Amino acid sequence: MVVRWQKNNDYLVVRIYRDLVGDWVVTQCWGSSGEPGAYSHTLVDSYSDALELLREIGREQRQRGFRRKQSREEQLGFDFS
Repeated sequence: MVVRWQKNNDYLVVRIYRDLVGDWVVTQCWGSSGEPGAYSHTLVDSYSDALELLREIGREQRQRGFRRKQSREEQLGFDFS
């Protein structure tokens, strides 16, 4: 899952995915257009924990004046079990 927020030239992109060893990861990438950005990775215990973190991030971004943007990305399903 990929979610993007934007405010003027500033952006935040959050990705939720399962890595090759089966861990759930929430990656946040942020910055400003034309400037170097930064990122962080957070391991969570489950997909539902990842969604809860995403909800918290969304609340914070709305309070800061960011708006959620629609992303057009195809999600591929791989079974790592």
